[in-house]
Amino acid sequence: MNFFKDEYIVVDLETTGLSPEKGSEIIEIGVTEIKSGEIKLNYSRLIKPKKIEIPDEITRITNITTDMVLNEPEIEVVLPKFRNYIGNRTIIAHNAKFDIKFLNYYLINMSLEPISDYICTLEMLKLNKLYKGKNKKLATACEYYGINNKSAHRADSDTLATAELFLKIREEIRR
Repeated sequence: MNFFKDEYIVVDLETTGLSPEKGSEIIEIGVTEIKSGEIKLNYSRLIKPKKIEIPDEITRITNITTDMVLNEPEIEVVLPKFRNYIGNRTIIAHNAKFDIKFLNYYLINMSLEPISDYICTLEMLKLNKLYKGKNKKLATACEYYGINNKSAHRADSDTLATAELFLKIREEIRR
């Protein structure tokens, strides 16, 4: 795992549940670019799920409503472009196993190349002996490191917070 590359893509997903195998869908993809140790482009894209109605619990957590996704493109339109955009760059995510599981489920179903090169900031926290937060949740780590995550559980805000978290942990490792 190389924590000192020149370029990374931080990714976060919002989904309708916990398991793509049980029908949960991606409803938002967020991206933040890190280039030469600097945070660059930050954006997100809403995605219209096949089961249009977003569960109330998901709306409560993410503030994403059914009305917000009605006129958005479906995953079959968004994901090929997203995969092409990532190319061979390393992905960073907090609790990457969750995001990678979802992405690869849909990528494989569309006969697109799955993602194998990624870094998990949650795992970095586990390895970082300097971290003294009470748990490894993104909100707790942000509070510990003084990172403002303005809209937690929205993909663009979470990727921005994760990018800042990655850079702070990487700096501790570098020292």
